[in-house]
Amino acid sequence: MISLIWRRLPLILTISVLGVLISFYMIVSSPRTYQASAVIQLDMPAAIDQGSDSSLPASRRVQLIEQRLMARANLRDVVERLGLFADTPELSESDKLQALRSSTRIESISAPGVSVDSRMSLAAIIITSQAGTARTAAAIANDFADSVVNRDRDNRKARIEESYEFLAGEERRLNEQLAAYERQIVEYSARNEDSLPTSQEFVQSELGQLNELESAADRDIMALQRERLALEAGNLAAMGTRSSSSLVQQVRAAEIELAQARRTLAPEHPEIARLEANLERLNSGVEISAPDVTLRQLELIDTQLEELNQEKIALDARRKEIALARARIPQVARELDAMNRQLRRLQDRYAEISRQIAQVETQQLLMNNDQAERFLLLEEAVPPENPVLSDRKKKAVMGAGASGALALLAAFVLELMKPALRRERQFARATGTRPIISLPYRPTPAEVTARRYRHVYVVAVLVLGAFVALWLIGRVPGLPSPGVVATPTERLG
Repeated sequence: MISLIWRRLPLILTISVLGVLISFYMIVSSPRTYQASAVIQLDMPAAIDQGSDSSLPASRRVQLIEQRLMARANLRDVVERLGLFADTPELSESDKLQALRSSTRIESISAPGVSVDSRMSLAAIIITSQAGTARTAAAIANDFADSVVNRDRDNRKARIEESYEFLAGEERRLNEQLAAYERQIVEYSARNEDSLPTSQEFVQSELGQLNELESAADRDIMALQRERLALEAGNLAAMGTRSSSSLVQQVRAAEIELAQARRTLAPEHPEIARLEANLERLNSGVEISAPDVTLRQLELIDTQLEELNQEKIALDARRKEIALARARIPQVARELDAMNRQLRRLQDRYAEISRQIAQVETQQLLMNNDQAERFLLLEEAVPPENPVLSDRKKKAVMGAGASGALALLAAFVLELMKPALRRERQFARATGTRPIISLPYRPTPAEVTARRYRHVYVVAVLVLGAFVALWLIGRVPGLPSPGVVATPTERLG
């Protein structure tokens, strides 16, 4: 192997040096990346509001923050504020936003000894940005940190105000709906009072009273009918005994009765007019067939009988109305239960809205008193002095190793293409016999001259390769490296 390397040294050095120089050029010509980080601390007082994002686990909260920062509108504002991609107008807006999004990383630091799912597990947030220049990387990180620190309070205040307006409107709507539904239930209950399950005891009692009233009316009717019969019978007897009475006595009695009525009644009273008409009939010679008092009693009895009959008709109508109402009890009960369930749902919703309004008011009070959680900028991002550590050394080593391997492979392939017996062992393996004597090779003068040129070529390749390598990495005074930009642009890179 050593003699192979020595014989093919010019080829091996040429391939190795070219490979190393090519890898060096690719490394130094690749763009440099600067990285800056800003640290945000989460200050969480004891009187924390439970209804905001603070009740979420740390991972979820960091995800929400990242979603807000990486929103398209926010990224567009960052590009406009910092003037990113000013020297690359050919890039589309989507490409710019995607480059900015992919160059920013948001990480969280968990508090020690706290469960990951707890809301107290988030201790700090690290925002890391990468860019083509140090100042741009620091500016991007500080801009995102400013969005988290300074705009978080405004965003939360706006969310609280929006929540309060929505909940207040929902509360007013539910209050009106509850009032209307309660009126509807009251009106329905009033229309179907006798069919309500809660009114059945009263309805049953009313039925008993109706039966008693009807029995009392029947008794009164029978008593009035007996009294009427008795008056009619007494009137007939009186007429028989009074047949011998003279007309003069009747006139005298009518005058006395009229005089008594005038002393007690007004002149325009109907009774006085009736007595005067009666006296005129007697004076004209017409005799009354029955006493006037008996006739009035009979009329009164007839009137009372008519009233009692009308009362019985009303009682019977009420009994039928109650019977129809009791037949509708199942339907009314179902409809009333459905209305009450809907009313309870509205009441529960109203109670939930009221609880949420109280919670939002508590959040607003805590924020006004500066007792809510706050994000504090613990460490501002500063422009880094050096590019971010990359795998350039690793790439250089890998490029040198690959070049050496390729050179050895090429030398080995050439040896296989032109095989030669150069050792005693090779001769013995090839012929099966050992040589008796072996003499060293004596080069000709031309071969000696070629060997000298070969040495000069090897030294020249080594010197030239070292010079080019130093030039590529910028170590040659007066010759800047082709991979180093003299005036870095302020674009994202």
